[in-house]
Amino acid sequence: MSLDCIILGLLRQPASGSDLTNWFKHAFHHFWAAEPSQIYRTLVRLEDHELASVEARPSRKGPPQRMYSIARSGRASLRAWLRRGPSMSDTRLSQLAQIQFLGELSADEQEHFLRALRSEYQARLDDLYRVTASVSDNADPAAAPDDDEFFRRLTVDAGIHQYESWIRWTDRAMAFHKTRNQTRRAAHKGNSPPV
Repeated sequence: MSLDCIILGLLRQPASGSDLTNWFKHAFHHFWAAEPSQIYRTLVRLEDHELASVEARPSRKGPPQRMYSIARSGRASLRAWLRRGPSMSDTRLSQLAQIQFLGELSADEQEHFLRALRSEYQARLDDLYRVTASVSDNADPAAAPDDDEFFRRLTVDAGIHQYESWIRWTDRAMAFHKTRNQTRRAAHKGNSPPV
């Protein structure tokens, strides 16, 4: 139900399936993942249940574009979801599951993995910085012109803090890894038989 409600919330402003896909890819990836196939299936379901309406609009390229909007019953569902209070879910961080088993790889491969992880966090953080750069007043939530923009900015701000924290943790993990490998090499040299 959460993806349905998230999409309903987005449809308060008319949007196409590709608009929604871009929002999930660039602005929402820090808190919710959705593949294009999930998004389009959800749009069909929302339309079938009369929670969203669709209108064909002319497109500059190709066939008319399907633009979706929240329906009155969809707005009631969205409000009911919000009134239930925080909807906490268990997080799956597959990268941490991978780290759990990095002992299977060589020290160089482990370092490569940690560097690649840091690069991925940085790329995601940069995406969120680009979102905030599009706002003229530096994305300060307090300067938002209305409630929708205020809470959107808070969500982006949470993502920025999340990725900054993950980058600090990854830097720390790489420092631990480097120190550990130096200690191991020194111990190994000390145990080498004399030549």
